[in-house]
Amino acid sequence: MNWSLTSLKRNGLPLLVVTLVTGVSQLPANAQVKLTPPPPVKLVQSADQVDEEGLKEKAEQMIQLLIQEDYNQARTLLNRDLAVQLTSDQIGEIWNNLIEVTGPVKEIASYRVIPSVNANIVVVEANFENKTDEFVVIFNKQGEIVGVDFPNVASIDEIAEIMVNSVAVNDFARARGYLHPSLKSEILPNRLQTSWQNIQRENGLFERIETIEVRPGSSVDSVDLVVVEAKFQKGIRKFFFIFDDNRRIVGINLAQ
Repeated sequence: MNWSLTSLKRNGLPLLVVTLVTGVSQLPANAQVKLTPPPPVKLVQSADQVDEEGLKEKAEQMIQLLIQEDYNQARTLLNRDLAVQLTSDQIGEIWNNLIEVTGPVKEIASYRVIPSVNANIVVVEANFENKTDEFVVIFNKQGEIVGVDFPNVASIDEIAEIMVNSVAVNDFARARGYLHPSLKSEILPNRLQTSWQNIQRENGLFERIETIEVRPGSSVDSVDLVVVEAKFQKGIRKFFFIFDDNRRIVGINLAQ
């Protein structure tokens, strides 16, 4: 399968913007749910259109299952490559961390479909107890859910730290959760896993984060850069994270 990427050069290191992930791995030993492929969303004959009502219906089903804390069933709606990397307990932990800050969901205000080149996105506006924010449910062109983007409640330096520490303990699904939807539709956890293994093969085992530096963007580009210096057995390696104004990662040199 073909894959495409766009790189930005900053301090001589390539920053991955988009890359396609393929591959199937085995289900975790502790998985309790038998995964079956979710029913595909009907595609309209035109290459520029999809069944928007079908996408909205599946996005609504996912969000309602999360609200009901039925994480086992929510997991079965995911693309298989993502589901094999993400346990029901991990989904519950992510949801509970969100609700601790925002309060429970009181109402779903709207569902809005945004077609794009590599994926289709459903933006779900939710009224929480403490705020109003959006979920983003990402579908591949086969109509499978390849990501659910939760509202960010962490700062960009915290997100960069969480991402490095997550891949360091092989929690690639959690690390992927902070990517922008356009990247999330292309980068599945096994791509991050392969990249991290290559990084440690070159640099030795990861030891710790040394420093985290935030470089705010200008009023022109509206993007911020976070530089993480990480200590490996063979020396220091820098990781670069580019964030948009919604604190989503739009560029990264961690996934190669």
